[in-house]
Amino acid sequence: MKKILSMVVAMLLGATSLMAQAPEKGLSYAGEIGVGTELELGGRAQYNFNQYFAVDVLSLKYAYDWRDQSANNEITIQAGVRGFSPSFGPDLKAFAALDLGYGADFQDGYNVNCFALDFTMGLYVWKGMYVGYGFGGLFNNGHAPHDHVVRVGYNFTF
Repeated sequence: MKKILSMVVAMLLGATSLMAQAPEKGLSYAGEIGVGTELELGGRAQYNFNQYFAVDVLSLKYAYDWRDQSANNEITIQAGVRGFSPSFGPDLKAFAALDLGYGADFQDGYNVNCFALDFTMGLYVWKGMYVGYGFGGLFNNGHAPHDHVVRVGYNFTF
């Protein structure tokens, strides 16, 4: 778990030294943070087919759910699709994403492995920087996802 967190932090810190852009085609990477009913740190590899459609090849996310009395940590690995609107300003573009995959919930030494869902919609506000609303979480013990977060992310290429 420490290796995954270290990798996410390295991606976020390394993004500041890279050229920021929202690529129209090819492979790109993103790091994001979300705050709401939980605190999220995540990163993803994304392949853009054109200016309107992309696939999230791999998305890794760590979340700390602070609504519980005890420490509740979630780790998810997902893949999904992402759609973009036409640009309506110099750097403005709306997007929506749906990711599905596998997650684990660690609480007091006990873990639950289950299906994970993540839905995000937002707006690219400046070059590769975006802001959005995220909904999702884990389907564990018969409970549907119930996490709401505001996400800020940065999309970059190497």
